[in-house]
Amino acid sequence: MSESELPLDLEFEGEFVLSTVLQRVLAPLIIEDIKSKLPLEGRAALMHDEMQITLGIRRGNIKPTKEVKRGDIAYMPLGDNLCIYVTDKTTFSPVTIIGRVESVGDELDRLQNIRRGSKTILKNR
Repeated sequence: MSESELPLDLEFEGEFVLSTVLQRVLAPLIIEDIKSKLPLEGRAALMHDEMQITLGIRRGNIKPTKEVKRGDIAYMPLGDNLCIYVTDKTTFSPVTIIGRVESVGDELDRLQNIRRGSKTILKNR
């Protein structure tokens, strides 16, 4: 990994772990805010094929977009959420893409089975 990448694991209530990588070049201030809060604990909620986890960093958008791809990780200022997308979609509010899920196989599909409100931990890999 290069200095511009921040590899993280996202653990869902001990059930499984997603390997992710955040790209500093996409949104350096957002990434540094997330990094400074690690390990970060939140609650997960799957809504409309996007997993949302509240961060508590309160940032605005940088390079906002509404078009996301399966496996993208984005920051959504509207709810102060980290979002992981299970499908390609158009979001209802602008987001800033900050990284990707690196896990292989059907790990991303397993997000569909996570209970709403499940404890989630974002930590260094």
